[in-house]
Amino acid sequence: MLRLALLSLLALPACTDPTLGLGVTLGTGGVAVSPSLSGQMGGVTVAVSP
Repeated sequence: MLRLALLSLLALPACTDPTLGLGVTLGTGGVAVSPSLSGQMGGVTVAVSP
């Protein structure tokens, strides 16, 4: 997980229009948060989420 986060932060300057998203889910087990990072690199949209 830490390696993925570091790789994402290193690739962020190469992206155009970077976006950080949070998916929040409410359920019987509580609240779950799923972060995602997306952007465009060379005309292709790239998204990273754990």
